[in-house]
Amino acid sequence: MKSSRSVSAGLVLFMAIVVGGSTAAQNPAGRFFFYDAESRSDGQWAAPPPFFPQPWQEPDTPHPRRAKIVADATAPQGTRVLQWEVTPQVNHDLYTEIKFDQTPPAEPRTYYFAFFARFDRRDGRDIWHHGRDAESFDKALEVVGDGIRWTVNFGERSMGNQEHRFSVFVTNPTYHLNRDLERVSETYYQNQGIFSRSHSLQLEYEKWHAIVFAMKWATDKSGAVALWANGEKVLEYKDIQTVKPPGTFERLQLWGTIAQPAYDAPPHQRKLDALLFTDDWTQITRGGCLQVPRHRKQMPAG
Repeated sequence: MKSSRSVSAGLVLFMAIVVGGSTAAQNPAGRFFFYDAESRSDGQWAAPPPFFPQPWQEPDTPHPRRAKIVADATAPQGTRVLQWEVTPQVNHDLYTEIKFDQTPPAEPRTYYFAFFARFDRRDGRDIWHHGRDAESFDKALEVVGDGIRWTVNFGERSMGNQEHRFSVFVTNPTYHLNRDLERVSETYYQNQGIFSRSHSLQLEYEKWHAIVFAMKWATDKSGAVALWANGEKVLEYKDIQTVKPPGTFERLQLWGTIAQPAYDAPPHQRKLDALLFTDDWTQITRGGCLQVPRHRKQMPAG
């Protein structure tokens, strides 16, 4: 585990790399997207670019699917985060597209999609059902292109989550390159015997979680995917095809579905901070992306 001092130092370096300094510092090699909600004032709507909620609305028009910039004392980085309000009237999807700052090249290399996520219940009810036979999950954050679709999911997929807990896992829908990833298998989460389908990492509501998804680009069986949550590698799946030719990147997507297939999520807030897409692992490790900073107090929802 990192100390508070080392994590704080990492965050200072991260901000120096991706926020401050010259144009070169603002767009370091290998960084294809970054957003941390610090560029707009508290209370404003997240504007295009880079966010394009569907259906389209003007940048500062209130919109149920548009994130709002909010001040948050618990923000993993800076002082503001992206926040969505889910209500009974808007609980199917908050579908939002994100354009890359620079389009990643379609070639064999490993890409990392890192972000901080938090889910705050409004009335005490869990967002997702739990239990061995339950299926209730989000297609939450996705990497999409011509021949590419990888999804980081939150929730339950017959994994037997504990009450008031949820899991994180990955799938590759649309192109169906790996049928055994269409549904979580017992071997899917294996990482030296620590995690499995029946013993998945249990995440808590009302807390920030540091998530890093890795995808090794490959049109043959030389690819791989991996997932870290709060510094722990919870899955690694090797020797798979990860893209279908041409395998060109187009966009990132947020909140494609919520609590599918019933779409019955109760009112809640969902928050994101410091979204980063890069092919440089040092930007992940030095940037503090693997851990939620300890010096940020976890505050109750409200």
